[in-house]
Amino acid sequence: MKFAFFTLGGSQFWEDVFFYQKWRIQRNYHSKIYRLLDNWDIKRAEGTFEQCRKAFVKFIEVYEIPRQSGELVILLHGLGETKNVFRRLWKELTAKGYNVAAINYPSTRKPMKYHIRQLEFFLNHCEDINKVSFITKGAGCLLLRMLIAHTYGWQDNFRIDKVIYVNPINRGSDTFEILSRFAPFNFIFGPMLKECTPQQAQSISKMPNEIQSGIVFCETWGQKLFAPIIERFKSLPLKSEATEQDFAQDVINIPNTYCNVFNNPDVAKACLHFLKKGNFKI
Repeated sequence: MKFAFFTLGGSQFWEDVFFYQKWRIQRNYHSKIYRLLDNWDIKRAEGTFEQCRKAFVKFIEVYEIPRQSGELVILLHGLGETKNVFRRLWKELTAKGYNVAAINYPSTRKPMKYHIRQLEFFLNHCEDINKVSFITKGAGCLLLRMLIAHTYGWQDNFRIDKVIYVNPINRGSDTFEILSRFAPFNFIFGPMLKECTPQQAQSISKMPNEIQSGIVFCETWGQKLFAPIIERFKSLPLKSEATEQDFAQDVINIPNTYCNVFNNPDVAKACLHFLKKGNFKI
């Protein structure tokens, strides 16, 4: 075991594959080396997954880490983002007693199918919980739909309770479709960029009807600024295209002046209410 030191918590180079009481095990997307981070993002061990898992068991005794139980809320960021976009929402949820895992996945490095494998591994190693809910941002909604449609084993261990999409692109993104026409943007955002276009998104299965789902629309100043440009260059709409509202049972529109929508206290309030009541009727 090496000396402990602070890290940046991982962003586009580390995949979260295990979470327990704010401790996490991450895997480097390139080298496949694993590391154990504590709740302050200090590296406590590295090596194989099994080595990091055994190290964590020892730290449970040393730091008297309490046993988690109940519901786990998993936060999935969008393309080109990191778990840090959820910082304020994470604080609000943990203050209300939820177990909350904001997941890092290297969205600009791999196609979706590899992120699905990461999340499947993560869910198969969730411990001491009886249900999970998801809150996604942007392209995270497509990732979640693919995850639920194409992986099965972990769903026998606990039930999926609720799903909240924040500014989702369930129908695909016209912005990403335009950007995908240019090589520099494909290099920056990686192979997932083309997978988020309307042409590709329509092939992804919808969420099962029995799962309670809601959508939060909270437009940013950036979306307003680029809307005329997107309208000018976007392709013709796909035939029989569903509306975004067709992907959830409840929808709320929240006025916004923040660059990061999760810094808007009304967004956190809406998410908390939906997790508790299954609707946005605040």
